[in-house]
Amino acid sequence: MQKFPELKDNQVALSRVNTQAGRVVDEMLNLTIKDEQRVYTIFTSYYEALEGAKSIMAEEKNTECVIYGKNQEVLFTLSAEIGKAFNEDFCSHLEYHLCRTFYNSPDEEIYGLWCDGVDMPYENHLTMKSVIETKEIPTMAWIGIDGQGRYTMTIKLGENAIESFKKGLSFIDCLPCEDSLDWITIDTQKRTIELQLK
Repeated sequence: MQKFPELKDNQVALSRVNTQAGRVVDEMLNLTIKDEQRVYTIFTSYYEALEGAKSIMAEEKNTECVIYGKNQEVLFTLSAEIGKAFNEDFCSHLEYHLCRTFYNSPDEEIYGLWCDGVDMPYENHLTMKSVIETKEIPTMAWIGIDGQGRYTMTIKLGENAIESFKKGLSFIDCLPCEDSLDWITIDTQKRTIELQLK
């Protein structure tokens, strides 16, 4: 198999693994059986490699990618499940979770609110680069006395949520307890709501 390449400056190397076979594959996604097969792809930056990995996994569902720094240090392992952290199931769960949280509020203004839906974010807000750099995901939600007010929603991601995103695990387990509003900042006049996930 190809030797690990010498990396310069901020370069990183990416390799691929066929999850069904449990073996490393080359750049053409063929199982490695010869020394001359190219196993590592060099990228000029970490984020460029993340986007490259995401493109590979979008086409090949049975492929995982590993990103290495200098000295073959593993920086990141990504699976094809990465897009499942924020999906329709999470939106639906969040909708009802917010309703129950509002209901538990001692504030009469908040107590009377309910949520009638959370929109899926634009794709560019769900890229690995955007999520890792900003640690938040902007979207829209329907909130109000009748559930029909249009609110700008910002979902801030804690450490658990970031790790869930990297691994393709749902954000559902990162939602704080519905017994408290400590994780929610809402402005009913400006129609904005900010959520802080674990």
